Amino acid sequence: MEMSDDIYANAETIRNIKSISAPDQNPPTNPGEQRSGRRNYRLTAVCLGLLTVLLLIIITALCIHCEYQLLTTTHPYLHSDSIISVADNGVLNDTMEKHSTLSETLNQLQTNYSSLTAERDKLQTNYNSITAERDQLQTKYNSLTADRDQLQTSYHSLTAERDQLKTKYSSLTAERDQLQRMLEHSCPQGWIKFSSRCYFVSKEKKTWSESRQYCRERGADLRLFSVFYNIWIGLSDHEREGTWKWVDGTTLTTG
Repeated sequence: MEMSDDIYANAETIRNIKSISAPDQNPPTNPGEQRSGRRNYRLTAVCLGLLTVLLLIIITALCIHCEYQLLTTTHPYLHSDSIISVADNGVLNDTMEKHSTLSETLNQLQTNYSSLTAERDKLQTNYNSITAERDQLQTKYNSLTADRDQLQTSYHSLTAERDQLKTKYSSLTAERDQLQRMLEHSCPQGWIKFSSRCYFVSKEKKTWSESRQYCRERGADLRLFSVFYNIWIGLSDHEREGTWKWVDGTTLTTG
């Protein structure tokens, strides 16, 4: 209200000045009055110019005053806006710091991811190598298992054959022992048993060679005796005259 009263008072002052300075509307009729009217007209124009300038100054001052009052009235809101702006700047700075931290974390995670990926690829390569080696060993194992089974089969076959041969050997041994016992307890007809051996004394007169051939035809041979009888014994010199040898090829020695 105080600012409106000032504007109204200034307007009344301007109207009073205009009424005082207004020129006479009835021009003078004589030349002297005309010159005086021109001077009055010029003075009036100067006054009007001054009043116009003064009015502009007053209007400018009023505008400045109004703006000042407006700023004074809205100052708390401006202060609040400044506080809000400062708070926004703090939030912005905090957000930027968080963004920077997240960027660093992201870069670190990216580095860790790359490292883990490389390690995974290396482990995959090692796994493939070990798998190939395992498959190769499995193949060798299967081959050795097949060889072992074949050898096991051969072993069982040889064992069975060995057992069969043992059985035959035992049978033949028993048969041989039985025959041996039979031979020990009996001699062919016409033979003489002496010290578990059978001897045959021929009554025919034959040479040493004929006598030996005669014995061999009957599955025997001339016997060596250390005592001389009137029979042929396993001693002769038919290879070299005067050199006596036994049937086993040993030379006769006399004491």
